[in-house]
Amino acid sequence: MNSDSLVTLNNITKQYDKRTVLSSISMTINQGESIILRGSNGSGKSTLLKIFAGLINPTSGERELRNSKLIIGYTPDRMSKLKMTSTEYLTHMGKIAGISNKQLDLRIKELHELFNLEPIKSPNMLHYSKGMLQKVNLMQASLKVPDLLVLDEPFSGLDTESIEHLLTSLKNLRGQGTAILAAVHDPLLAKQLISRTFWIRQGRLLEGTEQSLKFTAFYELECQFNQRVHFELTTSFPEVIWTLEDKGYRYTIFEEDYRDFVLMLLNNGGVIIYLRRRDALS
Repeated sequence: MNSDSLVTLNNITKQYDKRTVLSSISMTINQGESIILRGSNGSGKSTLLKIFAGLINPTSGERELRNSKLIIGYTPDRMSKLKMTSTEYLTHMGKIAGISNKQLDLRIKELHELFNLEPIKSPNMLHYSKGMLQKVNLMQASLKVPDLLVLDEPFSGLDTESIEHLLTSLKNLRGQGTAILAAVHDPLLAKQLISRTFWIRQGRLLEGTEQSLKFTAFYELECQFNQRVHFELTTSFPEVIWTLEDKGYRYTIFEEDYRDFVLMLLNNGGVIIYLRRRDALS
């Protein structure tokens, strides 16, 4: 492990029962960099994030840390609304983390300023928007200034204004030297944080953009169904590319997602008008 490396995974494999989710993955996160992790739902992104954060163990392989005092913050993809203020919640979490009262008070004030969140505007978190809750989610992961911040879909379900605020906050953290590892499905958002991009495909890790990787096959479909089905499909398969045509929706789908996509479409009453397989991304 070189001097800039924070966390290194060596030949990691993760299995649940007899199903292999991650296969022979090796990857290093260096100090101060940001890495975007992409892939379809169920590809293993969340599992890999949890292994990096030390929340679960791999079935085989090795996870190396730069040192035992390395601070890693982790945020899941959503946070529940709680009947307490953000300050009360962060104070509770800080005490669990063993932070002294004086240091904790200063850090909580600093984080509210860093994330542009004024606690006095709402009596408790029951009234927070999803964007505000995501900020608190990131704040709890940053109570001890993290060497590495691990984020699972931090922008999911947020409006444009909340996304902009969150991006600014993350860039501020990175400016303080924090490395960021984030699962982000929106390619435009990914570009704003990007240092390196990795894809998980069929349990394996690939580095590069969609264009540079030149995935070998994809399908084009034109379909008819209602708006609800479209929402469910694009939520379950965030890497799908779609446009609204005169006769319905047109989708471009990577080969490994094709079977599951079509099954979901047909099970929800969708009708395929047009289907074509292509051997390379144009």
